[in-house]
Amino acid sequence: MPGAIVHIIAGLLSASAVHLRHFRLEFSLAIFIGNLLPDAIRQGVSAIAQGTINVLNVRQDGLFRFLSATTNSPANWFTFGFFTLLLITFLYHYHVIKKKRLWEYEELYVFLVVGIITHLVMDALIFEKGPWF
Repeated sequence: MPGAIVHIIAGLLSASAVHLRHFRLEFSLAIFIGNLLPDAIRQGVSAIAQGTINVLNVRQDGLFRFLSATTNSPANWFTFGFFTLLLITFLYHYHVIKKKRLWEYEELYVFLVVGIITHLVMDALIFEKGPWF
């Protein structure tokens, strides 16, 4: 996986491109968060489980390896997204979510997925040399 700085730069570039096109801050934030989400889950949950706040000193134990395999799999993200869309559709069907709000959630979801896909492609193409670069 590329380091954190590479993902942050890619997220900022993606977010600025989306913001220049749509002029909506929430869309820009969705693509930025999507670009950082797989590593944030892996590092954050592992750090919490190990009782440290320094994510650079996280040991690569069994939980870390499990989260790494889970968050780096496009099939797992597709499955999670499919069930998220099913939940949103269920809530829309029972009038918990209005139609206008449903369209906004779908747009946010699309930008989040684009950010996650960008992250996974960068992980597949660029090998890291350290946690930052």
